[in-house]
Amino acid sequence: MADKAEREVKYTFWLVFSISICVFGNSFLYGYNIGVVNQPAKIIQVFYKNVLLARDGQLPAEDENVLATNQTDLTGGGVGYIVKENGGNTTNQTSVGKKVGGKEEEDPFIELLWSLTVAIFVAFGMIGSFISGNVAEKLGRKRGMIAITVIMLIAAVLGGIPRVASSFEVLIISRAFVGLHCGLNVSLASLYLAEISPQKIRGAVGTCHQLFITIGILWSMILGLRELLGTEVYWPLLFAFNALPALTCLVLMPLCPESPRYLLITKKDEQGATEVMRKLRGYTDVEEEVEEMRVEAKKQQSVEHFSLKQLLSTPELRMPLIIAVFLQAAQQASGINAVMSYSSFIFTQASVAEDVVQYAIVGNGTINVIATIIAVPLMEKAGRRPLLLWPMCCMALSFLLLCIFHTLQYDEDLVSHHSAFAWVCIIAMHTYVIGFALGLGPIPFTIVSEMFRQEPRAAAMSFSIGFNWIINFILMMTFRFMQEALFGFTYIPFIVILVISIIFIFFFVPETKNRTFDDIANSISHGRQKKSPPFNDEEGVAMGPL
Repeated sequence: MADKAEREVKYTFWLVFSISICVFGNSFLYGYNIGVVNQPAKIIQVFYKNVLLARDGQLPAEDENVLATNQTDLTGGGVGYIVKENGGNTTNQTSVGKKVGGKEEEDPFIELLWSLTVAIFVAFGMIGSFISGNVAEKLGRKRGMIAITVIMLIAAVLGGIPRVASSFEVLIISRAFVGLHCGLNVSLASLYLAEISPQKIRGAVGTCHQLFITIGILWSMILGLRELLGTEVYWPLLFAFNALPALTCLVLMPLCPESPRYLLITKKDEQGATEVMRKLRGYTDVEEEVEEMRVEAKKQQSVEHFSLKQLLSTPELRMPLIIAVFLQAAQQASGINAVMSYSSFIFTQASVAEDVVQYAIVGNGTINVIATIIAVPLMEKAGRRPLLLWPMCCMALSFLLLCIFHTLQYDEDLVSHHSAFAWVCIIAMHTYVIGFALGLGPIPFTIVSEMFRQEPRAAAMSFSIGFNWIINFILMMTFRFMQEALFGFTYIPFIVILVISIIFIFFFVPETKNRTFDDIANSISHGRQKKSPPFNDEEGVAMGPL
């Protein structure tokens, strides 16, 4: 019998098809809804203000979806709301602020409403992540992903009607449903991908999850261009688009096989698991992988369902859980979703020209996708730890440069250099995104799925991703106010977090490449330095502690 590590991986139709449908119907949607609020942000803020003015009787109801033209002020309590039009299309010179001494100040209430619109996605994502473990165990990975598509279809309908309903509240509710779906799908998709993948390419397949998140972000940025759907008339279609991937998942996911690990270990269906494994692998001799699952199942026979209480009270899971929570929290605390959701404001505050901002945003998304594609083969060649440590150093340095050159924009003695400083800020933002895409983006999801055995895996994934959402929510609610208070120094807290994270990863996070779930779980529960030396890429032999 050929050794599993030496056997050539067959990219069967069912393996490729299952991965593709999983990531398009779930990972893509998660990324899309992170980025969709970015490009049209100012146009939608004006819509919010116009709706409020109409309700106060200061703007005719039939005009509440029509933006002011010719720099005419829509006056509400002494506040001027100005929108300039260009050939019938609103430009990104849209303003919802008050003019004070020639300088625009943002309307705090509109900023609060917009922060709520962005952050409620995250708040309900937290709820989804905390219940995803139960969904994964009771419905299964595949059926769970099918069931939750109904949530996204409701969100798509609500997101498409704010202008028709003359209500910004329906958009906020839509974002809540979107968040609930994404909180569930991130866990379900990560589990499914880890459990259907051959061990040899498990890291690369896990990176496909992050790759389609980045593709979703980029697609939302492209659709949000003013030449496409980023206008005062068509922006609701950006939110209605959610229906397409959801319907694709609803129709095609039933054709995909269920996770063989779920079938054997949770459902005790060894025959079904063996048949699915043969279907996914493209050969009949799958006894070695089935036996590995049998051994894992035998160890967990006394546990019917691994509850959150058991997860928190089991001593051998304490260190893996700390690492899982830390990595998921660090991913968001590094500031990535502030970059992806608020980069229009970041570039504007850094004095990037208005006609350049929307293309700089698309550039961010494009670089994110390219770097993530590069990360797919690197995951299996370089290993998890190096791809966490070195790119995070790049992220910290990029934010340091952004902080310096952003701050220099306020020095009037250097006004002749401000345009050059703006381009440095754009480049620094792009290098930050490259660093994230290579390491801190895909690897936490992969490592968390690899560190735990079958029984606690769903609960651990749900619990740790919950912290991912909590940090994300805090960031989404506070980032705009941080910008207004700290200006260029906004990035200092993120630099500190990145440095702390690098130190923690260096001392505590193990290498998980080319190792079985059981081996990783055994070693990490006793400490990385003692039991989990890195492995040689080709021979799989221990090389000693790093």
